[in-house]
Amino acid sequence: MSSLFRINTNNVLKKFCITTGLLVTMSLLAIAHEFWIQPDRFFANAGDAVRLTVRVGEHFNGDRWGIRKSRIVTYQHLSARGSSSLVPADAAEELTDAELTLAQPGTHLISLFTTNRYLEMRADSFLLYLKEDGLDDVISAREQRGETSRRSRELYRRCVKTLIQAGNQPDDTYARNTGMPLEIIPTQNPYSQKPGQPAEFRILFNSQPLAGALVRYWNRDAANHLTEEQQRSDAQGHVRFRLRAGSNMVSLVKMVPHTDKAAADWQSYWGSLTFGCR
Repeated sequence: MSSLFRINTNNVLKKFCITTGLLVTMSLLAIAHEFWIQPDRFFANAGDAVRLTVRVGEHFNGDRWGIRKSRIVTYQHLSARGSSSLVPADAAEELTDAELTLAQPGTHLISLFTTNRYLEMRADSFLLYLKEDGLDDVISAREQRGETSRRSRELYRRCVKTLIQAGNQPDDTYARNTGMPLEIIPTQNPYSQKPGQPAEFRILFNSQPLAGALVRYWNRDAANHLTEEQQRSDAQGHVRFRLRAGSNMVSLVKMVPHTDKAAADWQSYWGSLTFGCR
């Protein structure tokens, strides 16, 4: 059963506490877990040009984020006709917005996968971060190793997607596995559904169902009201939420021990999927 709550001051303060232990050379936005692709609209017509913005922030409300070209593994557009890169060969070192022409009707999938970036935090701030994202296995592992008072050493990658609908005929592009380590895949096309209907999402890690992950469902409606629901994925990696009209995001964090202890203690993957509903 999912839990539903409104964003309140206590949650904002808790999020703020997570950031206080970061290295002074890193900005708050650089470590925010909410990182997503925001189209200027989720519903368009075939032939329309849609502007894509990468955003980072808290509570599904963030700022535009420039991505260094050197940090992009893949930034691609997938449709019924195939796939193409959104990184021009002559692109500047830092990419901000991208413009995508939806040449044909149907469902369009955009995915972005980044390289690793290093993050270090104080022990108490890291514990708050782990609790916030439901990473109980990491908390237990640190306790068993006697590392609860040690600073964290983490490398993280971002695995983000968005779905855009062109015209009135959804197709099965929504179900494509883009090959990123962390995938959020709807089991039914959200653009075939209406507000109030149940929606199921499958969470995959390294192409296998991810059980027990804390998954968030965010919704921002036309009046700019924000709601958030949380649910743990089942044994098959499934979570289920009731759709809400407006802009939606499903997000989670997965963390595993890093294989090279000289580089970091932990490897994390921060994933999100955005889509519209009306």
